[in-house]
Amino acid sequence: MTMQATSHTKPAPGRLRGISRALAMATLLLAACGGVVPEQPLVEAPPLPASEVTPPAPPAPPVTRLAGLYKGKLDSKPSEFLALVVPDLGKNVHVYGWYYNANDLHLAHLYKGELELGIEGNATNVAQSWRVIEGANSYPANASASASSLQQLSAKLSISRSSVSNYTLTAEALPQAGYDVSATPMNLSNSSWNGHWSSKNDTAVGRLQFGATGAPDVSGTNWQCFSGNAPLTWKWTPQSLNYFKVTLSLGSITLCPEWQRQSLEGVATVSTQNGVYQLDMMLLDGKGAGISYRGTR
Repeated sequence: MTMQATSHTKPAPGRLRGISRALAMATLLLAACGGVVPEQPLVEAPPLPASEVTPPAPPAPPVTRLAGLYKGKLDSKPSEFLALVVPDLGKNVHVYGWYYNANDLHLAHLYKGELELGIEGNATNVAQSWRVIEGANSYPANASASASSLQQLSAKLSISRSSVSNYTLTAEALPQAGYDVSATPMNLSNSSWNGHWSSKNDTAVGRLQFGATGAPDVSGTNWQCFSGNAPLTWKWTPQSLNYFKVTLSLGSITLCPEWQRQSLEGVATVSTQNGVYQLDMMLLDGKGAGISYRGTR
């Protein structure tokens, strides 16, 4: 008997499409009737070309660290510049400066402004935040910092008087023994400080005392604004970087009309310099005038 060979003919494309549709319909019907749907094989996506692979993002450079009490000079002038840098919201810091450069060595020029911290020791000017008070005059200013850190402060200052004057501040942070950035503020209770008050073009010898509760007393000050029973309201609020926020309200002080019924806000800081404790304070009225004090004990 002769066996006839069986030929395997490849299905036509149209027939394949029909089979696929039939299988899909069968799968849907099987699922609708509660049957078990055969597990479909996983299909892996082809790898992306090397040119389309996104590399991991590099780590962000650290923001400049700038905080504490810095002591230095403007340009080559011999006068002292003391700068207190404290944090503000976001990446901004407040800067407060006392500059003793007048015929009266106890008359402080006051600087106040903000910087926005950048990277690699840089900090940029915050527009319209800077003011410089020189005696009875007040001027707008700009400032920026470079090559600065917790150890040093290098800044460019531009003051707009009748013309623009530019200065370079170079200052070093006080050593930890003199000012500890991370320390809590000193307890001022039962302390007495001897020094000088500075207001516009005037200075006065004065003693600033703190009672057992920490309330300040200026009765030992030889200044007409504080003479007699002048109505004063003080508030000293300790902060986290060894400094204080200070507010002062002056009542009806007829002997000192330029400060009558004025409210001032500012800061004070305590450091160790030349073997003694030193207290530096500035109070500003927000209109271009200020009062400052430096005392030791």
